[in-house]
Amino acid sequence: MIPKLTRILVQKTICNPILNTLVSPTAFKGTMSPMEAARFLSREGDILLPLSDGGDGFLECIRHKLGGMVEHLEAADPYGQTRLVPFLKLPNGDVAIESAKVIGMAGLERLDPISASSRGLGELLAQLQNVPRLLIGLGGSATVDGGMDWPPIALPPATVFCDVRTDIYDAVRLFAPQKGALPEHLPILQKRLMSLGLPLGPHTGAAGGLGAKLKQLGGDLVEGGSAMMELLGFDEACAPCSAVITGEGMLDASTLEGKLPIAVAKRTRSFGKTVMGHFGCKGEGWREAARYFDEVRFERE
Repeated sequence: MIPKLTRILVQKTICNPILNTLVSPTAFKGTMSPMEAARFLSREGDILLPLSDGGDGFLECIRHKLGGMVEHLEAADPYGQTRLVPFLKLPNGDVAIESAKVIGMAGLERLDPISASSRGLGELLAQLQNVPRLLIGLGGSATVDGGMDWPPIALPPATVFCDVRTDIYDAVRLFAPQKGALPEHLPILQKRLMSLGLPLGPHTGAAGGLGAKLKQLGGDLVEGGSAMMELLGFDEACAPCSAVITGEGMLDASTLEGKLPIAVAKRTRSFGKTVMGHFGCKGEGWREAARYFDEVRFERE
């Protein structure tokens, strides 16, 4: 006779087979793109849904789920060097662009926000004024200029996926040092940004004030992580899974400021499912952020 406990477990296994895991990380900055991170963290049978909050990997995440054709146009990098940059034409005619592919920090020989210009992103947008709708990933820029040198643009309907909630007033203080600004540069950058008369409010500080520039042009600023999850159907992908793995390069206090792993963790828990966080390393304040995950792992301590 099968013991009662064993019989219950057998019955549960038959009625509720082990479900897959949904793997939804964002980029591990400087190491892996969202897609590379998803492959690294997955096992056979897992469902991959890499995500971006508007920064690195924005285009590859959208293309992985929605398809589309990558095309190229000319635009300048932060120091005026013209190059071909990618954009994604979606099957429904919408177009997605990633600011980090145009004015990002990756591949630059130096970081100097005093002289770095976001004009190249404006040039790209000027060439896409006639598309039905734009999806703009706004994050990872090397610039703090509020689009002051952009050409005239008639922006089509545009959803702007912002990687931070920061107001433009705080953008210099919080992010300019990460882009190479020295302490003596901060008042110069602040005065320059505030002199542009750009709107204030949530997300306006994204990409060194470009959130404010796009808001002025009529763009709809949204929280990038949550909007990306909705666009790519996170809820539907999560439904047949028993657990979700998410993560990024570092878990620290800034993770709580609307970053994508927290958005994934909250949504997963709302479905009553297990969420695991996998991060490259830990930083100050990581314990508070770790409370949103059922399990946390680090590549290095």
